[in-house]
Amino acid sequence: MTAESGREGKRSARSTPGRPRDGRIDAAIIAATRELLLQTGYPALSLSAIAARAGTTTAAIYRRWSGKAQLVHEAVLPAETIPTPDGSGDIRRDIRALVETVRAMFDRPEVRLALPGLIADTVAAPDVHRMMIDRLAGNLAAFESRYGQERRAGDQLPMLAEVVAGTAIFRILIRHDAALDDTWVTEMTEMITDRWPSGQRVDGTL
Repeated sequence: MTAESGREGKRSARSTPGRPRDGRIDAAIIAATRELLLQTGYPALSLSAIAARAGTTTAAIYRRWSGKAQLVHEAVLPAETIPTPDGSGDIRRDIRALVETVRAMFDRPEVRLALPGLIADTVAAPDVHRMMIDRLAGNLAAFESRYGQERRAGDQLPMLAEVVAGTAIFRILIRHDAALDDTWVTEMTEMITDRWPSGQRVDGTL
């Protein structure tokens, strides 16, 4: 197949109206993406290899996702909001819950492998970048109003969530094999909660 015919295939696949989605194919593509990502890493991951592993075609992938970045994004950062505990009123406990939620989102092998290339690719794909931020904001929204950290105008995340998520992402991108382990959770929690007097609750009472 020539490059031109491949582009034609993409266009025709995207423009086919009314074709029902087969959830089994969706699931097979997502599973194949995760499996191959662990085997090859993000840069070497190809849609043709994913299609072959899933038992489908690249045209079927393009009917569902705009390209590699969007597919990998959905494969490694599931849409389901991570459950968060109800606010206990204890600032240390609630901040730790936020830090542990961020760790649960990012400290998985497929996320660590995908994140550097995925971030680079989303720079050129504003729609995918917006989806990534929206999904992150959805997962952390439950923590928004607990600490007097409301969103500033135009922000999608409260500052505290930005600090915790940003620290985790920096650790993955820059330090590569550095662990997001219990020690990291404890140290991050202590660093944040040092600003509150001992025994103070989220609502400011003692």
